Amino acid sequence: MRDLNAAVLQEFLVAAGSKLRGRWLLIGGTLLPAVGLDVRSTVDIDFVGLGSREAAQGLELMELTEALGLPVETINQAAALFVKKANVRKKELLPLFEGSSATIYRPSAGLYWRLKIPRLSDSDLLDCNHYWRFCQLAGDRLSARETQRTVEKELDAKPSPDRLRRLKKLLQILSELTSKK
Repeated sequence: MRDLNAAVLQEFLVAAGSKLRGRWLLIGGTLLPAVGLDVRSTVDIDFVGLGSREAAQGLELMELTEALGLPVETINQAAALFVKKANVRKKELLPLFEGSSATIYRPSAGLYWRLKIPRLSDSDLLDCNHYWRFCQLAGDRLSARETQRTVEKELDAKPSPDRLRRLKKLLQILSELTSKK
């Protein structure tokens, strides 16, 4: 199995942009090396079609992955459920790669956090921190207040002690990152 490093991800983006059609979203830990952040290793690609036309290209996506020497299960199909639940707004989709037949987007920082919060592992905390910093440097519009409300809503749901610790850490990260503007 090939490592999912920046070079492999760039190869994947180029192939997806020319072989698939429509609008796609790259999320999860794989997004970090795709934007040049070599923070941690990851084993799958969270890649989601943004419409029914894209969703119908599942076989093409698996064939593309296999042609790159990656196992077909490298594509994380579960990511689509998180995207559906996040109620993605068009303004939260930022172009990452424009291919000949497909556009691949990356999420805004706020959307990225909303996608990470339902699971919120320790690696998700790390990802949120690094991606927010990347978005600051990229000059993206950041909505700290909206993102803070998203985290606080999760706190209101009476999470388990471990989840509570992670949510509080997420608020601390947000506070530190926004105070350094």
